[in-house]
Amino acid sequence: MESKAIKKIIYLNEITFFFVWVIIFLMGADKPPPIGFIWIVLLVVLLDVAQYYYLKKFLPKLLKKTKGLFFNNMFYFFLAGVLVSCLTVIINVGLFQSIGLFNRFVWTVSIIAPALINGICFYVFNSFLIRYIK
Repeated sequence: MESKAIKKIIYLNEITFFFVWVIIFLMGADKPPPIGFIWIVLLVVLLDVAQYYYLKKFLPKLLKKTKGLFFNNMFYFFLAGVLVSCLTVIINVGLFQSIGLFNRFVWTVSIIAPALINGICFYVFNSFLIRYIK
């Protein structure tokens, strides 16, 4: 597959990822969103940049149908969920110290679960794009 098609797939991923996640977060936010919502948008941008670099390595492997790529992909999305969860805890340590261990666990799972769902969607979406954009 030529690099022009790979670039097109990467850009489609970046645009789709950004807008889908911002819309999802907007649906859960107050109307109008508070000024602090900008931090959510910045987090999505940061994750979008990380995804850009990941796609550069992921797409050639997907093209070659590398064995174990799906599970490798899921591991990276799990790791991203853990890192985002830890980042949110570090930002407000006082809050997370006061809520108890079980609630911290629930918070972590509530971040990791969407990350894993996103990993599945990411894999399927890119498999579809590679098949139809050549």
